[in-house]
Formats: sequence, structure tokens, C-alpha cells
Amino acid sequence: GETGVLTALQYTSQFAKVILENFYVKSRNSVETGRKEAVAGYVIPAGQRDETRVARLVNMLRMQGIEVGKAKSDVKLKEGEFRAGSYVVKRDQPYARLAKILLEKQVYPDPSLRTYDDASWTMGLMSHTDVREIADKAILDVAVDPVAEVKLAGIVAGTGSTFAVAHTGSNAMITLRERLKDLKVQATEKEFKHGDAVFPAGSFVVSGDAGKVRSAIEWLGLTAVALPAPPSVPMHDLDLPKIAVYSTWGSTQDVGWVRYAFDKFEVPFDLIYKEQIRRGDLKSKYDVIVIPNQAGTAKRLVFDIEPRATPIAYKKSDEFRTLGMYGESDDITGGMGLEGVAEIDKFVKAGGVLVTLGTASFLPAEFGVTPNIDAARTSAQFYSPGAIIDAEILRPEHPIFYGYERRMIPVRYANGPLLTVQTGANPFDAPPATPPPTPQSVLMRYPGGDDHVLSGLMRGATEIRNRPAIIDQPSGKGRVILFAGNPCYRWQNFGEFNMLFNTLLNFNDIKTDAPKRPEPNTPAR
Repeated sequence: GETGVLTALQYTSQFAKVILENFYVKSRNSVETGRKEAVAGYVIPAGQRDETRVARLVNMLRMQGIEVGKAKSDVKLKEGEFRAGSYVVKRDQPYARLAKILLEKQVYPDPSLRTYDDASWTMGLMSHTDVREIADKAILDVAVDPVAEVKLAGIVAGTGSTFAVAHTGSNAMITLRERLKDLKVQATEKEFKHGDAVFPAGSFVVSGDAGKVRSAIEWLGLTAVALPAPPSVPMHDLDLPKIAVYSTWGSTQDVGWVRYAFDKFEVPFDLIYKEQIRRGDLKSKYDVIVIPNQAGTAKRLVFDIEPRATPIAYKKSDEFRTLGMYGESDDITGGMGLEGVAEIDKFVKAGGVLVTLGTASFLPAEFGVTPNIDAARTSAQFYSPGAIIDAEILRPEHPIFYGYERRMIPVRYANGPLLTVQTGANPFDAPPATPPPTPQSVLMRYPGGDDHVLSGLMRGATEIRNRPAIIDQPSGKGRVILFAGNPCYRWQNFGEFNMLFNTLLNFNDIKTDAPKRPEPNTPAR
């Protein structure tokens, strides 16, 4: 990386005029191309349910140098009418090609193609934000005010000592809870109304320092109403969990992205390694352990780097002064081992919540932490480097889905396990005439099939048909939440972050019943 930067700087200093002219020509060509090609621009409609998602998307476009305008009046185009205040991205601009790349759906006409990295990144789908592709050239003449940065100001209406904060899917809700950690915060379990305002299930009800509450809501761009008294709906306290994030020593990249997201949204956590797991007594230290997507297989997650003839230390020393800032080890090889798995199982049975993301969900299935869940892999013919696909929410009342309005949502496919919940059916019986009911522990599933691929490349899409995407599996006094996908992938799929954050916020208020143990199979005759 450093060599590349130095080379670029040297090249620029030696050929400054050529590079400047090329940049001008490229930008001029981009403007002209944007006026001629089929797609003339994009509209991000005003009045979306969660404006914080809109603000984040627009600001990310602006960070890339893409010009975004705010419509001065209502906009009428062939694709529809859009309110004043809608954001407009015109394609007659220097970064028109980049805008198209980021906002369009990725389509691969040749299914035999293979890609170097992700095959899709459509920002509207990834952030659950409505973005409309526009072919009408009239968009190029829409009057707009240039947007430098969206600074969303939250709204607190009414007077009263109790505040209701609408949970419409904003990732800032977990930040609000942390900023109000000294106050009583509850989550509503049912929707309620106050005047014309609708507060979905999962909305916060806060009592305490009015000035502090108002300031936090306004800063985070949320919507709230001050009430004279708490609403008359079922609620539960949002206790702040003690969180650990587990990392192997040999596979840290995806863990780093989860850490980054937690840091950015102000979620406190301890980063732990095999040393802390092996020492045990985890429940006395933590309420939730998150194991991010890493290692690729359950065995690699458990055994990590193969032991060598001599230990491999990772510690701060006079020679390596920057090591050990986030963790130290006398020997980074060997992984947590079977004794570590046993400690994780004890943690869950003692009342802890284990959350596994993506390929980490092979661990509880294959090492007996969730003995009635099986994990398989797709065939060699299946191929999907991060397609965006449909996922169907089956238990919309579950706290994980607070803030989600639709039953079918876009998610990034992460090549995690093909999960199955054992039902105790006799494998020698004839197949049932109708499909068996989906177990209550399956919260979300992949419908599968080509018609549910929204963007990107997925070859063999029927292999994931009706496979669980999220399972909530009670065990002892605790539970395991298995995400077959990765709801915190890099700094991209913001629309899914909320499912992970809801899991943390409601860690001790999830009420899925434990499934009955399967009956012994009837002997074959």
C-alpha cells in the first residue's frame, strides 16, 4: 500500500500537466456520456420512513465527489412524481460513471463469469433506501440546491416528561441507548399512536433528564414526541449488555469491520481471544458474545493457526512497540480448542447469548452447542460472491426485527452455512403431502431462486430455497442466535446492521420458546 502511494506521488510530480489534462478530459467525457446514455440520473425520494439512512447514503456519495442536489420544488418525470426536497443525482457531471456504478443494480449476462471480489454493492438495496433510476432526460434540467453535506436534525414535538422515540430502523437507536445509559429506557412491544404519530414496536420510551434526552435525539436525527405519561402498551427495559467480540489470531479482517461498526455507533465491547475463552467463567464477565464471520470453517475457527515447533508470541516489546494494543498472546497458535468450545457452551447454558455471524455459524452446529441444528454447504456448482437477494421475515414480532416494515427485505448473501432445524421426523417415512411447518426458531429465511436475486451474481440460486437465514435457538438459560448471513459486512450493508443491534439491545428480552426434543425415530421396517 505504501509503495503504491509513493509511486503515485512520484508519477504525479513527474507528469503533472499530463495527469491534469487527462483528469479534465475524463471529466468532460463523463459529462457528455451522462447526457447520451439510457440512464440520465437517480432520485432519492423525500419523506422516507428512516431519514437517517437517506442522509448516510447521500453523504457517502458526496464523500466520493459525486454531485447531489436537493429539488427546489416537486419534480414530474416519466418515472413518477417526487416531492420537493428529494435528492437528485444527475449524470451530466464529472463523476457520473461512479454514481451509476454505486447506485445501479449489478447485472451479469454471462452466468459462467467469476469475479475477483464482491459481485454486487447496490447502495440503495444495501442501505434499505429507496433509490429510483431515471431515464427521462428532463431530470438534467431539474432545479436543485447543491448539497455539500446532509446534517439531519432530529425532531422532538410536544411537551411532557416522558419521551417516545420512533424506531423506524435507524442504526442510531443503539447509539441513543448508549448516550442515555444513565436513564431508564424501555422498548414497546406493540405499535401505538399519539395523535397522528405512529410508533412501531421497538420504539423507545425514555424517562429522565429532558435536556439530555432532547439533545441526544436531535443530534442523532431521530423523531420523538414528549408525552405526559408512558403509553399503555407492553414494554420491557432495555438493559445495557456487557459485550465481547471474539477474534481468532489468524483471521481478523471481518472481525475488524464489526469492531469498526461498533466503534462508529458507540457500542462498547471487549475484544477477546482464545486466552480469555479458555480461562472460562465467561458469564460472570459478559452477557453477549459475538463471533463475527471469520476463518471459513468451524474447525479453523476452533483450532485456528496450527501449532509450530516453537511458540509464536504476539506481545509488545522493545523491538515491536506497537503490538499488543488490542490483545497479547504468548503463543497465537492452537485456537480455543475443544476446551474453549466447552466454555462457550457453559456460557450459553448459564444464561449468556451467543451471536454467530456468517461462517461462524458453522461452529455451534458442528461442535454441539446447538445439537438440533445442522449446517451444510452448497454444491461445487453453486457460486455467489456476495449477491444481494431477498430474505423473508417469518417472525416480524421478534425483537430482532424492530424497525423493519416489510416482510421481504434485501440482504447480502455471505456464503454462510445452509442451516436446518431437526424436527424429529422419521427419515424412512414417505415425504409429507404438504411441506412441514417452519420451526418457530427460524426467524428469517431465503426464498431462493433466480427471481429473488436482486443484484449481482448467484449461480444455482435454488440451492438456498427456504433455508434459514436467522435462527434463535434457546439452550439452557441462554440462547444462540445464528445468522447464516453477515449482517455487519464491511461498511456496506447498513440496512442489516439494525438486526444485529436489535439483538444486542434486547438480549435478555427475547422470548422464543425452546423447541421440544425430537422423538426417537421409529425403526425402519
